[in-house]
Amino acid sequence: MASVEQVTSLTKDNLHIIFGSHSHEERMKNLQRLWHPDAIFIDPAATVNTHQATSDSVAKLLNPGWEFQELGPVDVISPPGSDLSVARLRWGYGKAGEAPEVTGLDVVTVKDGKIERLYTFLDAKP
Repeated sequence: MASVEQVTSLTKDNLHIIFGSHSHEERMKNLQRLWHPDAIFIDPAATVNTHQATSDSVAKLLNPGWEFQELGPVDVISPPGSDLSVARLRWGYGKAGEAPEVTGLDVVTVKDGKIERLYTFLDAKP
């Protein structure tokens, strides 16, 4: 079972070194390290279930000069005696040093210390 600290770190790493990486090779290396081989990523645009498809989806989201930022702490639920944890993280995405252009929420399920599912919710623009 992963500790709250491990799940928190995994959730932040997912945001920054997978979704924040412009390098396909780095993303693939980190997906293999941090995600289960059969992990599923669901967002409003698609549902993907391979590391390659996840990396391809991330590449479509990235803009030069933009970065992800955490908009709050990672909240973790880890029921005692369970090998499953659930975390949520609010994030923003936009030009470095400016207010985010896009905001959302990631809900991550972690099983046996790796990401099993990632559900991404986008906030509506006013």
